[in-house]
Amino acid sequence: MARLSGPFIPAIEDTAARRLRVVGAADAAMARPTITVLHVGDTPEDTFLIGRLVGALPSFSATFIAAGTREAALSALSRQPCDVVLCEFWMAGRTTMALIDEIKAVADVPVILISALDNDDIELIGRRAGTDGLLTKSDLAVAPLDRVFSTLLQRRPAPRHDAASMLRALMANLYAAGLALRPERDGEPAADRKAGRAALVRSIADLEAASRFGASVQRFDAIPFFVDAVKKQNLRAEARGAVNFLAPSLPLPIETSPTLYADLVEGFLAEAGDAAAAGGVATVSLRAASGRLVATVRPLGGETIAGDGEARAAAAERRLLIEGLARACGGTLAFSADDGHVLAVPLRLSHPI
Repeated sequence: MARLSGPFIPAIEDTAARRLRVVGAADAAMARPTITVLHVGDTPEDTFLIGRLVGALPSFSATFIAAGTREAALSALSRQPCDVVLCEFWMAGRTTMALIDEIKAVADVPVILISALDNDDIELIGRRAGTDGLLTKSDLAVAPLDRVFSTLLQRRPAPRHDAASMLRALMANLYAAGLALRPERDGEPAADRKAGRAALVRSIADLEAASRFGASVQRFDAIPFFVDAVKKQNLRAEARGAVNFLAPSLPLPIETSPTLYADLVEGFLAEAGDAAAAGGVATVSLRAASGRLVATVRPLGGETIAGDGEARAAAAERRLLIEGLARACGGTLAFSADDGHVLAVPLRLSHPI
C-alpha cells in the first residue's frame, strides 16, 4: 500500500504564532485567500498527512475535505464548491481516470493528480486526460503544494471552447467506459474484448484527429523529437541500461500536429526506457519507407512492465493512449515481443496509410 513520503511535519502548537504573515507595501497585514481543498483517496494515512500539509499552507487559509470513495467525492462537490481537487491516481485497485472525468463534468475545478509512481506514464496520461498538474508523493510538502496552488488559483482562465479543450473533455470521457482495463468476465470471448479495445482506440483517434483543426498542423523535422525522447529515457535509466539510437544524418520532414506527435514519440519510447531502467538495452531505429516514417523499438533484457498493479495499469493506459495518438496522426502501431514495437506515421497527412 502506498504511503506518503517526504519531510516530517512537526506539530504546530501555536498556529497563530507560527503562521507566515504577508504584508503589503504599507506593512499592513494582508488577509490570506480562503480556499476549499478536496482530497480524493482511500488510504487514511495519506489523507491525514495531506490534510496536515494543506492546513499549514502559508499563502492560503484552507478548509480540507476528504473523500474515500467515488460517491463521497461527487457528493462533496455537489454540496460545497471546491477550489482545487487533489486526486489519487490509484484507488480501490484501479486508476481514477473515469472519476476525474466525472469530477470535471460536475465542477469547473482544477484537478491535481497524485501518485506514488514517478514515471513518464503518469505525466502523459494525466496531461492527455485533462488534469491540471501532477505531484508525486515523494515531492509532497508544504512548499510545493503552496506553489502549485498559487499558480493554479492566482489567475484561472475562463473556460475555453476551442477544439483542444473540447478534446480534453471528450478524451477523459473515454476512460469512463473502462473497456480496455476492465477485468475479464467469465465466458467473455477474447474476440469481444479485442473488438471493444479496437473500438475505444478508434474513438480516441477520431477525437484526437478532430483536434487538428485547433492543434496547429505544421511541417517540421521528425528526428529531433526522437533524439530528445531517447535522451530522456537514458536519463531515466541512470546507467543501469541504455537506449541506443543512431539518428539519421539528413532531416526527415513530417506534416502533422507537433503537440500530438511529441506525445506520441514520448509514449512510444517509454517501454524502451522501462527496459533500460531495469538494466536492459533497447535499440531504436528510424527510417522513411513508402511515404511513411517507420520507427522500431527492440527491447533486450529488463522487465518492460513492472509487477506492481498500479504501474501495470499505468502502462496499459499508456499503450492504449499512444495507439490512439498514432491513429490520430494517420498512422499505425503494433506491439510484438518477437519483432519489436513498430510505429508507422505518414510523412504527409494527405498520404493514405
